Amino acid sequence: MKRVTLVLLAVAALAGATLMAATLNPSQVGSSCPAGYIGTYHFVNNQTGGAAPGVLTATWDSGNVCITSPTGVNRNMQHFYCTAAGTLEGASTNLPGSLVLSDLSCGDIKEPPPCDPKKEKCD
Repeated sequence: MKRVTLVLLAVAALAGATLMAATLNPSQVGSSCPAGYIGTYHFVNNQTGGAAPGVLTATWDSGNVCITSPTGVNRNMQHFYCTAAGTLEGASTNLPGSLVLSDLSCGDIKEPPPCDPKKEKCD
């Protein structure tokens, strides 16, 4: 009886481990670009143990949401990119391992050029 209980506990522990999802390192929550800029966020999920391609979900205080598949899958790592404005509230994957924000690049938010009535009809 004792042996059966130990086997069941081990199976339950393994099942729970496969259901664990990676969440963003708390020190990286709050990352953002200056006002007037938009960010390209490069997330890396390390230590995936060779898992199949996963899905990343990230949210920002601007209301932007990014749900994306990886752009690259290596033996123990998957790469994800999202572009958004605002302050990063959090990110997670459906993968095991450790999720980190590897890079944040900020670029100007481009406004469309003003209408030139000599070249086009303006409203």
